Amino acid sequence: MKLRLLHKFVAVLVLVSVFPMALLGLRLIGLGQLGVRTAILELHLTAADKIASEFNAYIRSADLGLRSALVAMGQMDWENKQIMLSSLLETRREIKEVSVLSGDGAEIVKLITPFNGKDANLKKYVSDPGFKAARGGRRSLNVDERARLAVFYYPFGKAMVLRSELDLGSFIDALDLKRVGSDGFPVILDAAGRAIAWPGDLPAAAAQAAASWRISRDAVKALSSGSVEFSDQAGRQMLGAYAPISELGGAVVVSQPQEGAYRYALFMKRQAIYAVLLFLGLALAAAWVLSRSLSKPITELTRAAEYVAAGDFSRRAEVNTTDELHDLGETFNKMVAQLKEYSDMQVDRIIREQKNTEAILFSTEDGIVMIDTDGKVQVVNRKARSVLGIGQDLPVEGKPLCDLISAQAVKEAVADVLETRKENHFREIEVALEHSRRFFKCFSAPIIAPGASAPLGRLVGFYDITLDKELARIKDEFLHSITHDLRNPMGAIKGFVEFMIKEIPGPVNEAQKKMLISIDRASFRLLGMINNILDVAKMEAGKMEIKPAPVNLREVAARVIELMASLGQRKHIRFDLEGPAELIVNADAGLMERMFTNLIGNAIKFTPENGVITTGMADDGGNISAWVRDTGDGIPPEYLDKVFEKFEQVKGQKAGGTGLGLTICKYVASAHLGRIWAESEPGQGAKFVFSIPKGLQRDEAGKVSGQEAA
Repeated sequence: MKLRLLHKFVAVLVLVSVFPMALLGLRLIGLGQLGVRTAILELHLTAADKIASEFNAYIRSADLGLRSALVAMGQMDWENKQIMLSSLLETRREIKEVSVLSGDGAEIVKLITPFNGKDANLKKYVSDPGFKAARGGRRSLNVDERARLAVFYYPFGKAMVLRSELDLGSFIDALDLKRVGSDGFPVILDAAGRAIAWPGDLPAAAAQAAASWRISRDAVKALSSGSVEFSDQAGRQMLGAYAPISELGGAVVVSQPQEGAYRYALFMKRQAIYAVLLFLGLALAAAWVLSRSLSKPITELTRAAEYVAAGDFSRRAEVNTTDELHDLGETFNKMVAQLKEYSDMQVDRIIREQKNTEAILFSTEDGIVMIDTDGKVQVVNRKARSVLGIGQDLPVEGKPLCDLISAQAVKEAVADVLETRKENHFREIEVALEHSRRFFKCFSAPIIAPGASAPLGRLVGFYDITLDKELARIKDEFLHSITHDLRNPMGAIKGFVEFMIKEIPGPVNEAQKKMLISIDRASFRLLGMINNILDVAKMEAGKMEIKPAPVNLREVAARVIELMASLGQRKHIRFDLEGPAELIVNADAGLMERMFTNLIGNAIKFTPENGVITTGMADDGGNISAWVRDTGDGIPPEYLDKVFEKFEQVKGQKAGGTGLGLTICKYVASAHLGRIWAESEPGQGAKFVFSIPKGLQRDEAGKVSGQEAA
């Protein structure tokens, strides 16, 4: 993407001024919000602790007075006990009523403060939970939020209970609970989590809703004070603090919405954003002014350079500034003048060299096409046009090469050599010319200028190999003819030698017998070479017929090993056989035996003394695979595919033979719709593997069918 000067100046100014300032402002705002949050939570926590402390002190004072009276009344008769309770009511105005309950919860004695104005009739409290708790031997304190009373129950004597009502209303009014800020407030909760006190200007519904908050439920269960951020039922973010009222079993909760608490911090944040936007506007204005002062002369230089690039050297750059850009413009104009002089001198030379190049390209008998990196034709000679079927007068420069080729086979070959990454890769194509059919080798190579590393394009060549093909055909026919003529006399020689070894014509001495055995071995090898050449010719002509029938592959391999074991005895080679005892496959038994014979014979040649040759097979599901592995020197990686070609042998490995054994194995595997390949690492031996499908069938026309091996 192209970035203009304006964009660059804006980016630089934002990075060096606006961006750091924005980060600093946001950081300071964050610290300010953190400080405000901490201060507000501390304030709320202090308020909650103060209210809880006063509430505890109030309850504790009344509880202490009642307990002292109980202790004193323990040694008195009933008359003095009543006097003691009356004195307690007179001295402790917060206690509104004291009564003594019998074991069945009925009031025996009831004293009411004169300021109370309550009903003086005796009542029964047998079902009251506080009475039951006192009968169990422990003090109980309950809160009556409607009457705004705290009711104490104390065990009294052996079977009685002392009941006392403490005035909470006056105490709560004296606390003078007030709102926190504009929308925060405290609320006092009893042991059951119910709101029993809140500011007078706060609706009761709001107080009861606050009692259901999570902070309120946690506060009643808490053992110590705390502060927390939370959300109310409406989803508002809140700040809150709580303090437990240990004497009551409840808690004090002070809460405030974050919006109100952070109002000043949010004001600061808005002001900081306005300042950042202001500086950003100033940065944009400064960048625009600076970019205009720089971009105008640069634009003038760019336009002049475009004319020069197009070949017009008469254009001058007019830069009217008082800085370095003026010097740059003058230097540019001097450079253009020198380029014009150089261009005038080189035009004739370029034209002369171009004509020489075209003459060379168009006079060669090889087809040559030069394309750029986008696959578009730059140069194509006469021979290449003829091979590709392109008219001699058709303009092709700048057009995609593959779009100009009409013959599909030629187009596929050209696309293959252009797309492949293999070295020395080529494709053979057959082309019907005006008076003959010719064969060409199609190849491709990168075009790299001297001193450059990146290619300028690719060269596609078409080398005429028609004569090479004809010579190869004549050579093959000669080999086939000569070997066919040699097989009958070689068969006769071998037969007569066998007769003489068996002494049928007459006795021979030991020295003569050794010579005859050597002649027999040599004739056997020569006859094998002749048969290999003839078999390859037959396979290439498609005259090799196979007769699939159920064959036990292990028995075939075992039989071949037994026949060839004598060849390995001289080198003390051990033969191993792996795989299941019975492995049945539909195949030509004779060709399978030929396959194992060639592979094991090849392994014997390259296995050193005291080596091991392993023959194995396995059932791969839909295919049967077999292999022959040796412990020789192995095969170099570049020969793993070449060893299956005719007369190909690894250079430097003198093992004899014609180089046709593996070629025959390849044909046998292909005839069985299978494949064969080699696996090896130098110095680690070689392994030849072939795989054929199980269900081969031969139809009435003699064609073998079945699923090809994967």
